[in-house]
Amino acid sequence: MTPVMPQIEKIVFLMLENRSLDNVLGWLYDGQELSPDRVFPAGSPLQFAGASQDDYNYVGTTGYAPNLGTQNLPSPMRQPRWNPNEWWHNIGNQMYWDAYGHDAVPRWSPTHTPPMTGFAVDYAKDYDSSGEVMGAYSRDQLPVLYGLAENYAVSDRWFSSIPTETNPNRAFSVCGSSQGALNNADTTYFTLPTIFNRLSEAPAPKKTWGIYWQYKGIFGMDPNWFHKKCFTADIFTQIGPLLDAKRGKLGTRDEFFDALKSDDLPDFSYLEPFWGGGYGWPNGEDFFGLQGNDYHPPQWVGQGEWDLNELYNALRNSQYWENMLFIITFDEHGGTWDHVPPTKTVPPDKIKSDPPFAFDRLGPRVPTILVSPYIRPGTVFRSPDKVFDFDHTSFIATILGWAGIDPKQANLGTRVAIAPTFEGVLATTRYPDPPAIVVPAEYRHQGGPKGPHNLPFPVDGLDIRTFRALMHESRNEKDFIERLRAFEVRPHDEG
Repeated sequence: MTPVMPQIEKIVFLMLENRSLDNVLGWLYDGQELSPDRVFPAGSPLQFAGASQDDYNYVGTTGYAPNLGTQNLPSPMRQPRWNPNEWWHNIGNQMYWDAYGHDAVPRWSPTHTPPMTGFAVDYAKDYDSSGEVMGAYSRDQLPVLYGLAENYAVSDRWFSSIPTETNPNRAFSVCGSSQGALNNADTTYFTLPTIFNRLSEAPAPKKTWGIYWQYKGIFGMDPNWFHKKCFTADIFTQIGPLLDAKRGKLGTRDEFFDALKSDDLPDFSYLEPFWGGGYGWPNGEDFFGLQGNDYHPPQWVGQGEWDLNELYNALRNSQYWENMLFIITFDEHGGTWDHVPPTKTVPPDKIKSDPPFAFDRLGPRVPTILVSPYIRPGTVFRSPDKVFDFDHTSFIATILGWAGIDPKQANLGTRVAIAPTFEGVLATTRYPDPPAIVVPAEYRHQGGPKGPHNLPFPVDGLDIRTFRALMHESRNEKDFIERLRAFEVRPHDEG
């Protein structure tokens, strides 16, 4: 097929963690004085579908509306202060429950729209601060996400691929299916072909690719230690042989920044964040787990803002900027409130899940921002398809089209084959660069050094896949500590 986006020579892709659109960009175009400068496709709604203080979730007879910012809540830059529930069953609660914890309409019904009224009551089962899960950060608090969304293009109808947690959603963005997994615990590895396989097999001129990681928590004694340092290269098993055959690159964040200064940047760069997350202390004043820059609750989000701005400036100041597309997205909503009901879709394949789920409804909305000199500032975009909304398989379909590969012929599942694509958001002429974004200086080290945070014993030798599995499989802070204790790493063990 004729490649799409011929004006784009380099694509940089960053998937962050566990935030809904309402939670981090809900007030982007709040009020009558602010509105998008352009909507795509033409004729779609002129209003941005953001948060409203009329959107209540009730717990019994008590109503909780989203605050215009989290300034009046405890620890405003760490909201919510406890990790919301993000398992498949809980997300069903969040989408379908009423104020009393009963399904308002039949759950997963193909004919009933989820009312999105159960976030506060699901959170209230475990925590006594129900309103925090309804929190919505302000422009002043998140100047980078807001600034990039306003200065380039943001979608207000981009949904996670499946109503569940991280790994299944990341799988949809890499291989077009979760292989029947409804939760992280359902599988350790994904064995299907990936977008990296298809880019390696593409007709000439092939697109080169690289995967870059940040977290460093492993000894390196495993024979596959190099791949296991990188979460993506570890859990998607078909990537390792490509790297071994030197059909792609694997490197650190520093090596990516070095590549930006060289003549050897891959055509497609897939960036991992520095992984974060954990559980809030009972008093809510801090958390224990990992402090990173991926925005994962309940860590401090300032470092995410600082590092995202640093990355954006490095891209903008590089020799590649004039023909670059930078994609920023989030894997899933992570239990934080969003008011727009996920829509219907098609199953990616015939792989069954346990418990049974048809894979025919998307998960809650997440922010997706497209950054490029070819994007008109103030753009809000939605799917040009009249049937299907954007989800993470749209990344695969659009990038394949850019590489000259027909998504329908890529053998990456039915969802990829029908996924709407977003190349139409980009113009054929460049726009001037917007002013630089100013980030508060204290954001740079907010929450302390990256890595293990407030843990009662050292776990620096724990690989990130295992750490994240323990974090997501734990049901509360005590359970998390006990699971970690089995992997406690003492100085004399390091030999």
